[in-house]
Amino acid sequence: MKFIAAVIILTITYFVQKMLFSKYWNRGLETDVYFNRDFVECGENAELVEIVTNRKTLPLPVFHLKFSVDKSLKFLDNDNSMVTDKFHKNEVFAVMGHQRITRKHLFTATLRGVVGISDASVLVKDYFMTGSYATKAYCHDTIYVFPKKINTERFNLSFRGIYGEIEARRSIVEDSLTFRGIRAYQSFDPYRSINWKQSAKSGDLMVNMYGYTTDSRVRILLNLDNDYMIETNKLLEEAISLASSFARHFLDEGVGVSVVTNGRDGEGRVLPPVEEGAEKRHGITIDKTLTEIDGSEGKDYFLEILKKEMSSIKDEVLYLVISPYAKEDMMTLLDKLQSEGAAVHMVVPYYDEFPYVPNRSYADGWEVPLNV
Repeated sequence: MKFIAAVIILTITYFVQKMLFSKYWNRGLETDVYFNRDFVECGENAELVEIVTNRKTLPLPVFHLKFSVDKSLKFLDNDNSMVTDKFHKNEVFAVMGHQRITRKHLFTATLRGVVGISDASVLVKDYFMTGSYATKAYCHDTIYVFPKKINTERFNLSFRGIYGEIEARRSIVEDSLTFRGIRAYQSFDPYRSINWKQSAKSGDLMVNMYGYTTDSRVRILLNLDNDYMIETNKLLEEAISLASSFARHFLDEGVGVSVVTNGRDGEGRVLPPVEEGAEKRHGITIDKTLTEIDGSEGKDYFLEILKKEMSSIKDEVLYLVISPYAKEDMMTLLDKLQSEGAAVHMVVPYYDEFPYVPNRSYADGWEVPLNV
């Protein structure tokens, strides 16, 4: 008799909890998955945050939160995860009534790109583990992984050479009434510009920066087409990194920077030009555009960009062309751009196994190892 009573009670309990779960399991339940930063530099760390909130009394004994992100994000904790074409996470919780659970996962961003959270879903089981209840979780946060910054002595020498060209073209004296900030002393700085008070505080020589009646400007023209048939992505990534690194260095020196490219975003649209800016935060705008690049509109489109630039040449602008493609049709246009009074400098990324020999005074090669 006791056994029959126990079976009846158990059966009633089973159906009652099944009814409660089917009706209330999703009520007052909130899930959120997001990145703790809007953007990171390639190689930097950030966190992915999970928050599960159960605002009702009914506990959820088994709660699965599933989502996917790009596998270029390298997580320190790989428990309950699987890597295929993406990094798939399956988090398991026991969520009590009126409880909030927060988990944070540290990762390193290893490749440039706009990385989003996809395929997020929730799966809950009842107390008897026989009923499953699922729904999609609307987690659509993204993080920008900015291009890798190049900070080698070879790059610094290249930058100093280009920056020297800019300084040489400054024919208008500094306006001492327009103070722009303080930076570290460099060998070409005049003795009178040293700020002795700030130098004493920092322990290194610091100089005052003043505006010019006409400030120097750089227009970066980035071509994402090349003449190689192998490993094209590696070379193009180096070109993007060069553009990002040069832009950041110029902005650190107070030089106005704009960027034009034939790059396309993930939806196949040609990215609009980044208009000129001289503040350091302008580097974020430039990097966001460079991060969105997911393809190229082609070499012919870039040649049209060069032709358009010829219609509005400005004396105070240095045209910095970064292009893995350097055949005669492009060089002829650059010759014409220079002959019409423009200051032109070109950087050509090339593979070490296919040497590039510059045949113009304004062109420099940038060697990229093919098999490293």
